[in-house]
Amino acid sequence: MYKQYPSNKKKIRGWKRRIRQIDIWGEYIKEPYLKHFNKAGDYTYERCIINPFYKLDKRHPPLWFYKKIIAKFIVTYYQWDKIFNDLGQPYDLQIMLYDPSYIRSEIICCRVDEPGDKIRYAWESEVKKPFPYDKFHINNVDLKQFDWILTDEELVLFESELEYEDFTAEDLLADGYIKKDSQKNGFYYAKKIGDIWVGRLKKS
Repeated sequence: MYKQYPSNKKKIRGWKRRIRQIDIWGEYIKEPYLKHFNKAGDYTYERCIINPFYKLDKRHPPLWFYKKIIAKFIVTYYQWDKIFNDLGQPYDLQIMLYDPSYIRSEIICCRVDEPGDKIRYAWESEVKKPFPYDKFHINNVDLKQFDWILTDEELVLFESELEYEDFTAEDLLADGYIKKDSQKNGFYYAKKIGDIWVGRLKKS
């Protein structure tokens, strides 16, 4: 059968070239985009958007390659922290490490009202477990300098969207979804598919 679009499951070749791409990307993201960072609620972020991973149909790299991405995020974090501190505007700087959806990971900085304010997420996990330092161990990178909060990566569908689908709320519940109330946007259905570790540098 003819495929209109190329498969995203082909074997990845040329890992040395991919590593060079990581090095180039790591240098590029050291300077945050500040054009719209003007008032509380504004934010800027960066993800690793290199091919063949960051496509509409995301393809996640192996763990050893993901660690190289994490290392670039850590270097960038220290660079951004200095830049935003010099701006003199309150900010909340975070790294979000996805597991196992590695390629969705990002560094994000949000402008807040007051120094020390932190963005809280509705999807903070009710599960209590320690950060996987052994799994994400990287030579010459100290992940223990960060405070890590566990949040849930979820598939989400709002109740108002169900009228356009060929399945029902009962089908979602049977498939492991949980009904939740966002208060602001009404009821929705969510199914956990992974972890998101939100890290902030420990302040002395």
